[in-house]
Amino acid sequence: MVEQPESPDPGGVRVAIDRDACMGSGNCVFWAQGVFDLDEDGVAVVVGDVNGREEEVRTAASNCPTSAILFDVMLPS
Repeated sequence: MVEQPESPDPGGVRVAIDRDACMGSGNCVFWAQGVFDLDEDGVAVVVGDVNGREEEVRTAASNCPTSAILFDVMLPS
């Protein structure tokens, strides 16, 4: 099951968590504190604004041991 965030304005960033893949390591919280947190089940959730923090989110995604962070920079139409 993939958590679907609200769609940002064109040119923004879209991030989702594959909740079935997430093992709750907390790497995402370490690399992008304030963007990610762990919920009561120990699964990552997006809790903060991603725009302007693309590099941190990209680092968190690349350091996720299960590749549960789905990261997409949306280009303006």
